[in-house]
Amino acid sequence: MKKKRANGLVLGSVALAGGICGGLTYRRYRRDMSLAYRRISNGGKTIETACGPIQYAEFGEGAPLLIVHGAGGGYDQGAYFVRLIGGDFHWVAPSRFGFLGSPVPEGADSVQQADAYACLLDVLGVDRVGVVGVSMGGPSSLLFALRYPQRTTSLVLISAASHAIPRRPAILDSLFKVFLNDFVFWSLVRVSPQSLLAALGVPPEVQKHLPAEDVARMNAFLKSIEPMGARRSGQNLEQHMSEYDAQQIRNIRAPALVLHAPDDTLVAFEQGGFAARSIAGAQLIPMEEGGHLALLMNSNTGAREKVLQFLENHNN
Repeated sequence: MKKKRANGLVLGSVALAGGICGGLTYRRYRRDMSLAYRRISNGGKTIETACGPIQYAEFGEGAPLLIVHGAGGGYDQGAYFVRLIGGDFHWVAPSRFGFLGSPVPEGADSVQQADAYACLLDVLGVDRVGVVGVSMGGPSSLLFALRYPQRTTSLVLISAASHAIPRRPAILDSLFKVFLNDFVFWSLVRVSPQSLLAALGVPPEVQKHLPAEDVARMNAFLKSIEPMGARRSGQNLEQHMSEYDAQQIRNIRAPALVLHAPDDTLVAFEQGGFAARSIAGAQLIPMEEGGHLALLMNSNTGAREKVLQFLENHNN
């Protein structure tokens, strides 16, 4: 009887501890999500344009630049890369279709997205811009430079897609949809950031020898993607947004700089190579190891300096 009672007490204690831990975890999740949703609602603004409502933010003074975010982004990811690149510019950071406060219009594609940038710039009274496209912001950045040559002073592509990305197998597509859940993403950031970074194109072997400062920067970047639920519609569009007639970019005439890491496992290095080969006079800078987030790493500060120098040379 005493043994049964003791076993019962142990099991009860374990259940109670599990319940407390679960409750504390959920409360922490709710707190973090509340802060994340408050952050994205306070940082940007949405205005009506001839192309419909567009959310955006503006930073700094100087020559105007358009920063086009990647997957998992929004105007806030644009702001992240603005801080990373630096310089004295007037940055315009829109949220692409389906990200944060920018709705998805009927028939959304990267041509329509490029036109939306022009509509936003019209409302803001900005005539000409240098364009910086990151990751899946590549196709619409390329199409803006193609469709609005008179408004494009320069083009920078960072780990960017330049043509259609491969379609995911059905089972991976199902897993991807789970990944877009706020709680699942929040949990992965805190429990297994290494596996999440691997999914975002940073090879595990690279992560093993990252200095502490780079690890901290990577983890902070992951947290900046929260809340993932506010980016779900845009994430689900990305495959379609990459599908356009990429041969057209051979007609781009803006000065172009392409940066890509050979070990990028999310957007293949060949995507950067295609852009550099296709655009007359484009310069390709292979970044040192670091995968899709190579520009964030200290080993690639030289690449960041080249971006800044290029922007200053062509946007004054």
